[in-house]
Amino acid sequence: MLKKFVLIFTFVIVGCANPADETVEALNTLEFQPGTMSPATNSSPDELKSLHSTNQQVIANLTTEIKAARVDHLRSVDVFDNRYGIDNVFQALTRLEEFDELNNIYLKDNNKDGLVKINKALKPITEKTS
Repeated sequence: MLKKFVLIFTFVIVGCANPADETVEALNTLEFQPGTMSPATNSSPDELKSLHSTNQQVIANLTTEIKAARVDHLRSVDVFDNRYGIDNVFQALTRLEEFDELNNIYLKDNNKDGLVKINKALKPITEKTS
């Protein structure tokens, strides 16, 4: 009887796993080192703006997905309760904000390599969630 209970309980817990949890975990374990300003390449402003807007869209989609799944229905008392892993969620949202700021800085500095680097870093995470 105990074995059946443990087996059913395991399936219930696995079934309650949130797809956003994978995204949060992937963002929190993502290794990204911001690069320094690379020498100016012959990149057109339109190309830079396109990379920037693509990155912005990816960041916005990930942020919306995480907030909808884990933050929108959060009660204020849950924020300080470690059982829900909310600190990991806010850490992932902070990382996304950092990526957004870097994205803006790279556009301002005409750093195409930095914009491409952000895109490559976030691409595997967006492919997992699709």
